[in-house]
Amino acid sequence: MQMGPEFSLLAVFFFVIIASANWRRRRIRRAVRDLATRDRRLLGPDPFYVLPEDEPLPEGLRAFAALQARVDRIVHVLWGAGFLYLAFVVFLILRGGGT
Repeated sequence: MQMGPEFSLLAVFFFVIIASANWRRRRIRRAVRDLATRDRRLLGPDPFYVLPEDEPLPEGLRAFAALQARVDRIVHVLWGAGFLYLAFVVFLILRGGGT
């Protein structure tokens, strides 16, 4: 069984999704490492580091919350672009132009 060009196109989609998720995890983990111990204890468990919802954020966690929101926006944009690319690949496959 020989792999066609569709396989390569689909591999790009999976690479974007996996690479963006790993990039997010590294950025968040690095930011948590730089937090004070008191602030680190307020966060949820690794790898999600959920912010506390029931109380206002302390001063040390405000910058972390902004970074987390910014990183999440970037990842969502990358995932959206990845899914648009996947739709294009499926269109090529269904049309028969991918081979």
